[in-house]
Amino acid sequence: MIRWLFAVLLALAGSGAAFPAAAFETRSVPAYTQTLASRFANHAGGKYFQFHGDIPAQRLALYAAFSDMFVERVEQDFFRVKTRFPIQAIVLADKGSFKHFLRNALGIAMPPEYGIYLPEAALFVTYDGSGLGTFTHEIMHPLVEESLPDRPAWAMEGIPAFFEKFYGHVQNGRLHVQWGYQNPWRIEKLGPKLKHLKLDRIVNGSEDTSEKRLVTVYLSQRGKLKTFLELVQANDRRGFRTYLEAAFGKPLKEIEADWRSYLQEIESNRERIMRLPTSRLFDTPDQYRQFAVQFGL
Repeated sequence: MIRWLFAVLLALAGSGAAFPAAAFETRSVPAYTQTLASRFANHAGGKYFQFHGDIPAQRLALYAAFSDMFVERVEQDFFRVKTRFPIQAIVLADKGSFKHFLRNALGIAMPPEYGIYLPEAALFVTYDGSGLGTFTHEIMHPLVEESLPDRPAWAMEGIPAFFEKFYGHVQNGRLHVQWGYQNPWRIEKLGPKLKHLKLDRIVNGSEDTSEKRLVTVYLSQRGKLKTFLELVQANDRRGFRTYLEAAFGKPLKEIEADWRSYLQEIESNRERIMRLPTSRLFDTPDQYRQFAVQFGL
């Protein structure tokens, strides 16, 4: 990760305008969040995020650069971002420090494994080495909460989880990435019940993020995700009961057969899916293409 992000920072320093202008509303930083951030020695600000931690400031700046690029990729490819910025981010040194901080500074008795977004504090917390997919997942929470206020309940986790898996490269200060991959640990977690999951049950009451992620990946693989997100943002169900039905132009009962085919595709490709590495970005398009061939992407 370090090599390509250094290239990004050099490009930013040389051009002074690597990112296009974006008219996002300004957010004031809650006093409590300012107090938490002040505990840390190092700080780095991008266009949309302010990062804090005791890890080296240069590394915080790398995360800030990546996060800025990600927001603008979402704006370009998926939906209009209406979130207020800046968002605050705290990056702890390791998983142990992350969990200790959540328990002792924030009173979270059962910390998550990788990251968390706290809307009341306009803050996301993670740790160095949690993976770029953790950053994209947590960043998506404020984007979804404020840009897609009419989202269905299942999508509050289903959409951010979709963005946790990607591969691509950085070129001229921009992300060039491919989405829509299954996440091996989530597929493993679902186990043998996966092939029996009902679409209607997931979108009308599932509490399992891994199940919800299956739906957004399904939308993506069927070429319907952007349509779904645009309909949610427009609060337009096109006369259907749900946005999912509106995206497909048919009721759920007529989608179920294709949903079962999708689950069978996962089962048939389970061995290949389980070999997929964590989200990665490469220095050049050629490196990415070699990687894609290696893993059959």
